[in-house]
Amino acid sequence: MQTDEQGILDYLKAFRHSFVPGKEIARKVGGKERFDRDHGWAIPVLAQMVRMGQIESDHLGGFRVKEEKKKKEKEQHVSPHLLKILKSSGKKFDGVDFGDSKSEPPIPVYRKPAPADGTDC
Repeated sequence: MQTDEQGILDYLKAFRHSFVPGKEIARKVGGKERFDRDHGWAIPVLAQMVRMGQIESDHLGGFRVKEEKKKKEKEQHVSPHLLKILKSSGKKFDGVDFGDSKSEPPIPVYRKPAPADGTDC
């Protein structure tokens, strides 16, 4: 990725949900001198980035970073105590891993630490 492309992506990440005009991108990313020399220097770079799928454009000439679609559905881990309660309720819970194993993991027993002086409390 070239420095112009990286600079444009960094700038557009600040405006993730709104479209930014190409001239404003050229002014802010390229600096004052580069913008004064060529007002449209960013347009070819932006067009290439649209073709590569890094950014998207609207019908007014604005650009923004392409939104990532989250299709992963996470399974929720449930502690053994809650698992027993949920199973006994008889309801269905989507996205909850009930762990089809017959044996449940043992519940650790809490033991008081031994006193430092060796006497029993």
